[in-house]
Amino acid sequence: MQKEDTRRIILDSAYHLFAEKGYAKTTMRSLAKQAGVGLGTISKHFPDKPSLLAAAFQEDIGQIVQDSLVSLPGNGLVNQLLHIVENIYAFYAAQPNVSRALIKEVLFLGGAYGKALDAQVYELLGKIEGLIETAKADGEIGPEINIEAGAHAFWSFYFMVLIVGLKEPVFDKDRQLKVLKNLLVQHFYGREG
Repeated sequence: MQKEDTRRIILDSAYHLFAEKGYAKTTMRSLAKQAGVGLGTISKHFPDKPSLLAAAFQEDIGQIVQDSLVSLPGNGLVNQLLHIVENIYAFYAAQPNVSRALIKEVLFLGGAYGKALDAQVYELLGKIEGLIETAKADGEIGPEINIEAGAHAFWSFYFMVLIVGLKEPVFDKDRQLKVLKNLLVQHFYGREG
């Protein structure tokens, strides 16, 4: 239990410092001091700073997705997809500077933390495929929609709109959701959103 408590303290301290000082200005030494542990203790838990950043946000994003899936609206595929994304985008909008660092640093992250992020994405894609499959079975979307391709299209739209929004000085969640809605409606229903 102590190992998990120490890991949580390190993650909480990292989260705090990344938000306060920024990712680039947070050193492992300052993190060790904030967490009240030695540098060696941090390296036992996290091999490098990008892995630490990924771990700090992976749990939060995972919880947001899980909560969003539990509270899905019952009306319409696009509404369901936007519900999930709205909660994720709100998370990124609350801390755009740290979010920019997160996307930049973990996009090609390898090792155990990179694999864990990949698994998290594939798990979400599986859930999205389930939503698309249900919409297809209910006749909401056409039979020509490929379920796997639809999930990948969703992910591509989600990620592209996120990156474009994070490039702006202020991440405008509502504007980005509107752009995403238009893309999803065009893809799944073949009309303007």
